Amino acid sequence: MAEDLEPSVDQIKVLSNSSRLQIMALLLEEEKTISELAEEIGITPQTTHHHVHQLLDSGLIHVCREETEGNIVKRYYGVEEEWLDSSSVWDELTLEEKKNYKLAALGTIKGRVNRGIRYIQERESIDHEVGWVSFKKIPFTEDKMDEVNKIFKETIEKLEDLKEEDEENEEEITVLISTLPG
Repeated sequence: MAEDLEPSVDQIKVLSNSSRLQIMALLLEEEKTISELAEEIGITPQTTHHHVHQLLDSGLIHVCREETEGNIVKRYYGVEEEWLDSSSVWDELTLEEKKNYKLAALGTIKGRVNRGIRYIQERESIDHEVGWVSFKKIPFTEDKMDEVNKIFKETIEKLEDLKEEDEENEEEITVLISTLPG
């Protein structure tokens, strides 16, 4: 089974596109149709269809199920495995392919952060089953940034204290502290 988790060089090349990597990230969460993927990523259904078929042809995703509504057949796509370890084929990639893969991954992260920021901006904060996020805009001045840096430093110290208090607990959370432009 472990060998099934080792992607080929061709599969890594397919993932060297930020749209295809975003599609994979979304399909790791839940199965979706081409229309749903296009809407979430912000590209046309035709372009999404192209990327989905490249992922299908490479064996990275599959059709999970089909539903018929009237004359329309909806295909839902999903990922075979929950995790792919690209380290086994990394050395076989050219420098350009590695760069494209890294840029695609960064593009995916940026796209998801941007969507998250838009969502938070509409609501000022989020209370969600997996965590809590708060968003506030402040003036970009040197004294305000000094205050923010002080808050970050104090927060990191408090998080370290919390970690030391309960090192036996195996369950973990991730805390993201960030400043973002505008």
